[in-house]
Amino acid sequence: MESLSCILPSDIMVKILASLPARSLVRFRCVSKSWRSLLSEPYFLTMWMNRSGTTLLVVPLEWGNRDQCSLVFENVSIGVKKLKLPFGNRWFSLSVVGSSGDGALICLTGLSYVRRHESKQAVILWSPYTGKIKALGNEGCVQCRRWPVCTESLVQGYNSACCNRYVVHGFGYEPNARDYKVVRITYSYGDVRQVYSLVRSWHVEVYSLGRDTWKSLGRPNFTWTVRGNSRAFVNGSVHWLAAPYANACYSSIVAFNMKEESFGDFIWLPRSDDLLQFSLNPRGNATLSVSCGSLALIAFGKWNREECGIWVMKEYGVAESWTKQHHIVLPMGPVRAVLGLTGRGKMLLRMVDEKLVCCDVEDKQMNEVGIQGGSPDSSFDVIDLGGADPTLRNQAGGRSMLTITNLQ
Repeated sequence: MESLSCILPSDIMVKILASLPARSLVRFRCVSKSWRSLLSEPYFLTMWMNRSGTTLLVVPLEWGNRDQCSLVFENVSIGVKKLKLPFGNRWFSLSVVGSSGDGALICLTGLSYVRRHESKQAVILWSPYTGKIKALGNEGCVQCRRWPVCTESLVQGYNSACCNRYVVHGFGYEPNARDYKVVRITYSYGDVRQVYSLVRSWHVEVYSLGRDTWKSLGRPNFTWTVRGNSRAFVNGSVHWLAAPYANACYSSIVAFNMKEESFGDFIWLPRSDDLLQFSLNPRGNATLSVSCGSLALIAFGKWNREECGIWVMKEYGVAESWTKQHHIVLPMGPVRAVLGLTGRGKMLLRMVDEKLVCCDVEDKQMNEVGIQGGSPDSSFDVIDLGGADPTLRNQAGGRSMLTITNLQ
């Protein structure tokens, strides 16, 4: 940089470097000590992230390696940092519910052991910028025939098959009240699990951060089955794929409005013949996400697991507005789970070999992020933080309107 400073002013050089792709910056770190120092400066990383890429927060879910999570900037190892999780040993597994739009507030659930075949599932709010957490109390009960809980809850955030009771969650923001809310639906097979017995949704609760209380809404006004935590907050509502009974194929979407604190009308999935070749079975990795502020459906082929389709609802609530936007053939093999779409139009995938892969849905390019899970039982989830970096002190606490009380 010293030799170039006589040709270009240093501020111009910084702007040029901040506009380059991450792979070029990896090489440029080896040019000189001054370049390496510049490319490591917090102000430069902030400028580069705001111009160039997405920050991915990779949250480990397993017991043995969950004290730290990783920050990945723009898909390459130049941006990998470690961020310590402040959870201690209170919960033996975590699952991600959602996050605020700026990543300043993250909602998770944590399982804690009670006794054989029974665990408690707490809802946790975490501010990665301040390092503070808040456990919301009123823990949900998970009853499982395995000990201490089945691996599905560990990796996917829900219980089934061997579980007598499981809970699902949604997280969102209510702008009129300037309030974050969490909704929880409890499903139960009853005290004694019978063969072919139906799982029923029997209790709905809503937590308001502004009121700092849970409110019971009683039984929901539907009997359909939803699974997993909602990762699709659109139009003031959280959304789940829904099936008429356990293990049936998904055919509609259940929506819970955070302002009204009530369930709306069912939203039907696309009816096009093109969807027939894609699997909507709960085991088929179909999921809901958000694409440019619109509700999106991601599904994989029934016979070719490397084939992926993405549909977007152009007009919210209108089933006829579903439009197939992308058809992707994944050259890197079958997918274990879709972790969502980023704000910059990239699809995050956890492959069967437990590698994190980022796929650009426009140019179909795929890149390994550099994160590797150990096994399906010890894996990870990902949160899109936009261009933020919680490890930079000048950002700490500055992106959230709320202060999280540390209850540890």
